[in-house]
Amino acid sequence: MEIPDPNAVGTVITAIIGVVVVWDIFMLWRSHELVPELGPLDNGGHAWSSTAEQEVMRHWSSIMSIAVMMAAPWILASSTGTSNWLIITFDVLLFAHLIGMLLPKRYAATRTHLFTDGQIHEWQGLRLALKQPRGRIILHRKGWGILAPLPLGGEAKDLSLARKWISAAMADNEEWNNLKNLYLEEE
Repeated sequence: MEIPDPNAVGTVITAIIGVVVVWDIFMLWRSHELVPELGPLDNGGHAWSSTAEQEVMRHWSSIMSIAVMMAAPWILASSTGTSNWLIITFDVLLFAHLIGMLLPKRYAATRTHLFTDGQIHEWQGLRLALKQPRGRIILHRKGWGILAPLPLGGEAKDLSLARKWISAAMADNEEWNNLKNLYLEEE
């Protein structure tokens, strides 16, 4: 059996990473379009944003994984014969992906959907994690296996308010309406 050309394999892998980076840039742009304003929403719910520091807390394990992914090709390059330009391109793309992960994000919890990372999730496809860490809200996407965790970042006051709206949205219309009326009375 003939071993495939390492540069051909590296080019395919680098191209895939390039597509992921372009997709992430699009989703970041889309998140500002989907959540144009922050604060209370007209029909109830809440929109908030995070900071770069909160995104580091949100993605700490992914950051470590990307660091390993950036270092691994250099360790293997001499034994595989992969071109340095390909490894440099791969690392630049991973670094761009890392920067995108650390940029502040926008979130919104509405009656029917959660908006996060430029994506729209219906509530029936999500559930709150049983154990909630400090400084984040963790939801699980039903049917996603090990990719299920969906962490949300933000300031403590925003997360506290978001947790109330998320719980109400996952419960029923009556709880949502009660919370909505409570916040309308306060204004």
